[in-house]
Amino acid sequence: MIYTVLGLASTERDEVTDEKPGSALSRSVDLLWQPPERPRRGPKPSLSIERIVAAAIEIADAEGLEALSMQRMAGQLGFTAMSLYRYVPSKDHLIDIMLDAASGPAPELASVEGDWRTRIEAWVTALWERFQRHPWMLRAPISSPPIGPNQLAWFESCLQVLATTGLNEDEMVSLTLFLNSATQGLARTSMDLAQAWAEGEPDHDYGAVLARLTRSTHYPTLSRLVAAGAFRPADGGAGNTVAPNLQFGIRRLLDGLEAYVDRRTGRGA
Repeated sequence: MIYTVLGLASTERDEVTDEKPGSALSRSVDLLWQPPERPRRGPKPSLSIERIVAAAIEIADAEGLEALSMQRMAGQLGFTAMSLYRYVPSKDHLIDIMLDAASGPAPELASVEGDWRTRIEAWVTALWERFQRHPWMLRAPISSPPIGPNQLAWFESCLQVLATTGLNEDEMVSLTLFLNSATQGLARTSMDLAQAWAEGEPDHDYGAVLARLTRSTHYPTLSRLVAAGAFRPADGGAGNTVAPNLQFGIRRLLDGLEAYVDRRTGRGA
C-alpha cells in the first residue's frame, strides 16, 4: 500500500503529453485530492472519475493490469476513449487513482484489543488481505512515495501505533516501510506460486528435487532440513505456506523490536 503506489511505468502510453518533469506527480495529487462533485440540478452526468475508476478496478481484478487500456475502458463504459481523457489525462494517472481507491480505508487499530504488537499484526493482516483482494496492485512498480488519501491513512495508522513504542521518528518510518515491503513481497510470492499451481505447474516434486541435489557434502544443513520434511508439499500448493511464513517472520521481528525498545527505555533491566 505504501510502496505499491502511483505511476505504473507502462510501455504502452495511451496519450502523448508535454508534461514537464514533476508535473505528472502534481497532476496525480490534484486528481487524488480533488473534492467530490457537488450534486447539481438536472440529470446526473453519465460519466465520472468514480465510475471510470470502479470499472478499471473491475477489469484489473478479473484480468490483471495488462488487460487495462483506455480503449478497453471506453468500450466497457460505452464511451469513446477521448471522453475518458476529459476526466483522466492518461492510463498512468488512472492507475494512480486506482491504487488509492483499491487501498480502501485504513484499519481502525485503536479498536483492536491488545497491545501495540497485536495492533501491528492486525495492520499487516489487513494489508495482506487487501493484496489478496486486488492482486494486480502487486504488479505496479514503485515510483513515488504515498500521496493518496487512503495510502496516507494506512501510513498514519501504522505510525500511530509505533509512536507508542518509544521508537524515534526515523525508526518509525523505517519500520513501517519494512513491514509494508515484507508483506508486499510475500504476497507477490504467494500470488506467483498460486498462479503456477493453477496453470498446472505444481511443486509436488520440489522436496524430492532438493533431496537429489543436496546429497553432496556442500549443503549439510539444507540436506538435513529436506530429510526432516521442511520442504514437504503443501495442500493446494506452496502459495498456501506463505501466510504462515509472514506471520512467523513478523512475530519474530516484533520480538526483537520489543527487546530493543525495552533496552532503550530500561524496561528490560
